Amino acid sequence: MSHEIEKGVRLLGNVKLGQNVAIGGPAELNARDSEITIGDGCDIASFVTITVGDSHGQCLGYAKEIEREPVLIGEHVFIGQGATILGGTRIGHHSVIGAGVVLKGQTIPPHSRVKVPAPIIEPGYYAQRG
Repeated sequence: MSHEIEKGVRLLGNVKLGQNVAIGGPAELNARDSEITIGDGCDIASFVTITVGDSHGQCLGYAKEIEREPVLIGEHVFIGQGATILGGTRIGHHSVIGAGVVLKGQTIPPHSRVKVPAPIIEPGYYAQRG
């Protein structure tokens, strides 16, 4: 089993890596008190966060404990730079998660592409100023 894990990657708790997984640094995979499973052949870009915990309910006073749900990432998944994958998320095999995407508790079907929309703000703005 070979991995390509760059300097600056933090693996915390029960992180299960398949074969030939690449993770760019810096990145953090936090599986404290739950688990993160990553399938074979995945490529995780730099500045990615994958975490099982959600403490906002505890912080705001309506939950007694940190909510923790496992994360499952199928085989041959690419996760783009700066993406955040939160507890309860399941990503199907051969999917692409684009840069900057945030997922929480979602199930992404196999062979999917998930991206952040890039809306056009004020089309023609600079042309009118010319």
